[in-house]
Amino acid sequence: MSRRADPARIDQARRAAIRNRLIGEGVTEATAEAWIAAWDAHAAEHGLEPGREYWERGWDWIATERERRVRP
Repeated sequence: MSRRADPARIDQARRAAIRNRLIGEGVTEATAEAWIAAWDAHAAEHGLEPGREYWERGWDWIATERERRVRP
């Protein structure tokens, strides 16, 4: 019997990947968390549900917003 993937754990891993990617680009941990929180708020306003596409779109949104402004 195979184990079923836990969607909450997968979502946490995707969130951590975005956080680590931001930190890898020189963003502080606090700023990375602020960008993720800003994405979560934006996504909630637009009715987006967590999942693979959620975090792919999140990375694109964060990258675009980082070009426009210094901090979330």
